[in-house]
Amino acid sequence: MSYVYMKSLEKKAEKYDKGIKTLTLGKLPKIKKYIADNYIKENETLLDIGMGTGTFTVLCAKKGAKVTGIDYSEKMLEVAKKKIEEKGLDGSINIIKMPVVELDKKFSDKSFDKITAILCFSEFYIKEQDYALDQIFRILKDTGEFILVDEVKPEKIRKKILYFIIKIPIAFVNFIKVHVSTKPLKNFEDRLKEHNFQIIEKKLYLLDTLKLMRIKKHMNEEDK
Repeated sequence: MSYVYMKSLEKKAEKYDKGIKTLTLGKLPKIKKYIADNYIKENETLLDIGMGTGTFTVLCAKKGAKVTGIDYSEKMLEVAKKKIEEKGLDGSINIIKMPVVELDKKFSDKSFDKITAILCFSEFYIKEQDYALDQIFRILKDTGEFILVDEVKPEKIRKKILYFIIKIPIAFVNFIKVHVSTKPLKNFEDRLKEHNFQIIEKKLYLLDTLKLMRIKKHMNEEDK
């Protein structure tokens, strides 16, 4: 994740949830709840990459999943810990302060049933994205799923125009208030294929600017 972005979040961690809710016109909290309600099951092992303030990890822990959340921002994790304590889920979520580039040092092969990444991949450099995808493939069980939500640019002209009319003023005001900025993923579906993943479901929200993807490993016959 870019240094500037991380520092801006650390300074405004306590306002992050409100800022992202505003930036996504209230859509992101609903998407998180949808994922937890429909895709996360009791007793599954879940890794949440870029857990931030812990909103999503709390939802998954309430479903009975065995959750590990990672993030590198101390201030974001402080907010997450308070939230988790308030919900009485202290023993249900394992919080680890670490950057995504240390996944190879922490987790063994095929450790998780589900891996999630919500609004964090778009803030990684390309090399970080490639590294993360390789590691996710390694630590995800063969029958597991990688669930990603992130910002993309709309493909249809009409929605592109509406995107710039609506999104840019909101993004500007939000950045001034809480120093939160985002940027869309580029050619990400092609890159998933390059890293031996296949998309099994995708949904678009907010004028096609937010994409939810359910992803699984593309297994060669010799790997099965």
